[in-house]
Amino acid sequence: MNWFFLWVENIRLSVLELLSNRLRSFLSLLGIAIGIFCIVAVFTAVDSIKKNLDDGLNKLGNNFIMIQKWPWAFGDGNYAWWKYWNRPVPSRAEMELLKQEVAGCEYADIVVSMGSETLKKNNAVVDNVGVTAVTATFAQMNDMEFLGGRFFNASEENNGTPLIILGYEIAKQLNSNVESLLEQEIILHNKRVKVLGILKKVGNGMFSPINDNTVIIGYNFLKTFQKMDDLNLDASIKIVARNNVSVEELKDDIRRVLRSSRRLRPIQEDDFAMNEMSILKNGFNLMYQQVNMGGFFIGLLSLLIGAFGIANIMFVSVKERTKQIGIKKAIGGKRSDILIEFLIEAILLSLIGGLMGVSLVFILVKVISIAFHFPLYLTLHNIFVGVAISAVIGVIAGFIPAYTASRLDPVKAIRTT
Repeated sequence: MNWFFLWVENIRLSVLELLSNRLRSFLSLLGIAIGIFCIVAVFTAVDSIKKNLDDGLNKLGNNFIMIQKWPWAFGDGNYAWWKYWNRPVPSRAEMELLKQEVAGCEYADIVVSMGSETLKKNNAVVDNVGVTAVTATFAQMNDMEFLGGRFFNASEENNGTPLIILGYEIAKQLNSNVESLLEQEIILHNKRVKVLGILKKVGNGMFSPINDNTVIIGYNFLKTFQKMDDLNLDASIKIVARNNVSVEELKDDIRRVLRSSRRLRPIQEDDFAMNEMSILKNGFNLMYQQVNMGGFFIGLLSLLIGAFGIANIMFVSVKERTKQIGIKKAIGGKRSDILIEFLIEAILLSLIGGLMGVSLVFILVKVISIAFHFPLYLTLHNIFVGVAISAVIGVIAGFIPAYTASRLDPVKAIRTT
């Protein structure tokens, strides 16, 4: 109980001391606040991006292969883009062949992505729209909820019927009364297309194949105004494995069929890339580590500046209270009591700075989430990390001044003017 009351009394005295020098205390804890803000803000941003990416990647699934011209790579300074550029564009004929010849294939679809398209409806114009061309199998491979209408069927897609599926935000920009667009015609690439379906509002998760800005047309309709062998075309074939088939088995079969179809000699390397989920996850994990490390070192620099500030203020505080220290020791105060008193003051100062930094991150998270409709998550783990780091900095910065105070000679201290 004596220890408990001693700690309570030391905390009370420390608070009174900090309040008696408000400006000095505030300036001292600014460095800590900025440092904790940098560290917690970076950790929060990385965790939020990771969660959003993982949500999108989980919707893609894990048991698939994407066949493309371009291999996925992260931070590869030797990326041979000039070699990949001349590779043939994946075709629908290859997709159909793979569907027939690869025993482990559950679903197969070809996806062509086009950017910077324009949609028009009367006086409403939506620029820079990303348009995705797919086959009817796309609906079987992805969960889609419709506000109204439906997805096109195989017959409509095979015939190249001019139909379009709109995400909620795109539809809203064309007409505030979203559902009134159903069965209406809009203009895409100077062609009239009928709005067959409008998707429910689902947000804009990263890598999610379906979001509020989704615009989908049929692959054969795209062929009516786009050359499918254009090297600029961003086309890929997605092959989903059966439940009892591993991704490695699927890759082996795909390689065998495609190499034979493209008449590649045994000594020739593949002229296609087989991208899988593990490449994305490993690349992003490496990126998360690097960003976290960078944010930590930036924050550490600010924390070091803040720690020097706290140490300086504590030395000043020891100098100002030298006579009080002498009196306390003369009437029986122990060295440990003096040490703990000044340590608590330094830790409190650092903790207040840490809480300020965490509070600034909390405000920033709320502002960005509301203003940009991008969900950010300030977790209890990151709050704890920020507070724990600030407490450790307080101990480190306050130990030498506290130790110096505890070693003062009471007689000399009392005589100090």
